[in-house]
Formats: sequence, C-alpha cells, structure tokens
Amino acid sequence: MRTLFTCLPGFGHFHPMVPLAKAVRRRGHEVAFASAADFCPVIEHAGFTAFAAGMSLPDQLEQARRRFPQEAALGGQQRFCQFVPKMLAGVAAPARAPELVAIVERWHPDVIVHDETDFAAPVAAAVAGIPYADQSVLILRPLEMARLAGQTLAPLCQEWGVELGPFGGMFRYLYLDVCPPSLQSPEIDLVDVAHPVHNVDVAEAGDEALPRWFESLSEAPTVYVSLGTVFNQHREVFAAVLEGLQDEPLNLILTIGKDNDPAVFGPRPDNVHIERYIPQSLLLPHCDVAVNQGGTAILPILAHGLPILVLPQGANQFHNAAACVAAGAARQLLPSEVEPAAINRDVGALLSESRYRQNARLVQDELASMPGPDDGARLLERLHREGRPLIRSQTSARRLAAQHQG
Repeated sequence: MRTLFTCLPGFGHFHPMVPLAKAVRRRGHEVAFASAADFCPVIEHAGFTAFAAGMSLPDQLEQARRRFPQEAALGGQQRFCQFVPKMLAGVAAPARAPELVAIVERWHPDVIVHDETDFAAPVAAAVAGIPYADQSVLILRPLEMARLAGQTLAPLCQEWGVELGPFGGMFRYLYLDVCPPSLQSPEIDLVDVAHPVHNVDVAEAGDEALPRWFESLSEAPTVYVSLGTVFNQHREVFAAVLEGLQDEPLNLILTIGKDNDPAVFGPRPDNVHIERYIPQSLLLPHCDVAVNQGGTAILPILAHGLPILVLPQGANQFHNAAACVAAGAARQLLPSEVEPAAINRDVGALLSESRYRQNARLVQDELASMPGPDDGARLLERLHREGRPLIRSQTSARRLAAQHQG
C-alpha cells in the first residue's frame, strides 16, 4: 500500500501525522509526504520522502489577508471561525491543488491522509478516484467552519469536476480523531466516520539530549514555557512570564524558538533557563506545570499528566484553551489578560491546587486508553481494501445526514 500524507507547512501540522506515518511504514507500506517546498527539508530530516506542493505559510497568510480583509480583521475565536476556513479553502487549496494532483498522478498512492486543514487533498483524491482519511489536528473544529470551507472550495471543485459535499470533502471516508473524550466537542457524535486514534508520541528526540545545566536543577517545582513554532515571536508574552515567575521558588525553563535569541531577555536569576529549543519528549517527564499557547503540544503535555496555563494567541488555540479549562486541567489568560501578576497567580494555583493535576491525569488516562497509531494504520489498510466510508454507527450516520440537509 502506498500512502501519501499531506499537510500544511508547519510543525503543528506535520508532527501530529508522524506517529501514524511511522506505524504505516512499520507495517511494510510505502510512505511519502507532500507539503510546501520550504518545509520539505523538515520532512526529509524526519526520514520521509517529501514532495513540494503549495505555498509557504507566510505567503498563504499574506494573500488571505488581502483577499479577505474583513475576516482577517476579526479577533480571537471569531477570526478562527470565519477567516481560517476561507484562507484554507479559498487561498491555500487552489494554489496547492495542481501540484498535488500532479504528485498523485506521478506517484500513484493507494490512500491519501490529509491534515484536516489541507482542503486540496480531497480534491486530488477525488480526481484520482482513491479514498482518503482526514487526520484531525486536535479538537473537532465546529461543523460550521467545515461548511464555510465547503462553500469557499466550491469553485475549485467545479474547476476539477469533482463533488465533495457540504464540508469540503471532510468526513467522507475516515476521520482519525486524536482528541481525548473529555476535551472533544459534542459534535463528534455527528461524524459517522470518526475513529479514535491517539498520536501523543510526537517529536522524538533522536540523538539530542537535555542541556548540561539540567542536572543542577533544584528540587523546586519545574515550570516549562513555550509558545510553539509560529507564535513565539510574541516576545512580550515571554517577558510577562519572566517578570511574573522568575523570583518564585521554582525552576523556570523557556524555549523561545530557533529564530529567537535568549540574550534579548537579558541576565536572569540562576533558576531561569532560556533556550531556543529542547526536545519536549525529554523535558516533559521532569516538569510540574506547562505554560503554552494551546496548540497541538497540549496533547503531549496532558499525556504526561501536567496541568497547563494556556495563553492562546490565535488559530484554534482559543478553542483548545476553553476545552482544557472545561476539563478542569488548565487555566487560561486571554491576550488582554496576560500580565505578570495574573501569570504568577495562575501558575501558583496550578502548582498548589491538586484538582488541576488530578484532572490532567484523568485526560492522561483517556489518552493512554485510546487506540494508537498502529490501530490507525490498520484502519488505513481497511480503507484501501474496502474503498468505502468506514462507518462507525448508523445512528451517527443519520444524524450527520440531517446536518447535511440542514
């Protein structure tokens, strides 16, 4: 079986697919990825064949802001729900589709697995007449977002002579649901092809190691701070965290991204350590609390049973933050609320109030009990073998049909 994985050019889109891709390859199948040219070296460094398709994230954002200025001017959750679907289906997909169709024609995959933000992949799969699977990023995005994406994608579907339904091709054959139940949206019950498959074992460290200073950390609690790989340019957020926590009796570790310079933040107390990058898989087992922007990293964090202070900056992070708070495993500060005293207060609560860690461990247990990447690989083999939707239940199928008509 040849499986083509496709994703937008970002670590938060690629890393969640790696465990499944490795599981497929372990089972003797051929695997390749398609993403923007500037991201292909990352894919190749991870040990996969990479094909170039689509535009870079900065170009995608720039063009989408020009084409959809009103939606781009929105903030927070509103921007996520209205701007993002139009950007993905109206800008990214049309630029990506011709190259992706050509890759499929040349490489002849039997199945495509697309990250749920790549709406060109269902078009390319439909053109080739092959089945495909949706790889979820985290929490199911509101179905209205998929509807808006479907409406925006309609001209592209017409151009290629394919019919993908009201959700832009989503939920047609197989939806790989990586989200633990306590964080998941109730709308997941409407998705008849949703199958749980966790992917928390992302970002392996390889030959990398913890910094030497790690051995000299005190017995005090350790707080790990990261804003991911896209939103780490918000230096004012890092500065607020430093001011709020550096004088507390704890070990404070910040990873600020490979394009940032730790020297920018000046001299700090001995309990503060600022690095461009440390492998999460090495660091998380030694931490007590995480401070994070609320991207895909929240799953590995919760898989280690750690409570989180979520500082959402954009995209689906507001959505994720609200779900973590509702599950009792996190506190959140919106951008207008991020200031040193609030950060000090909320991290203090996460460290001192046992209910947060208890609830984080409940999510940890949920993740541990979910089917894993090898189960996902078997689902893909079944999809290739049967070539039809993998229906979870007739009840949910009827409910989603009602959504289609509504």
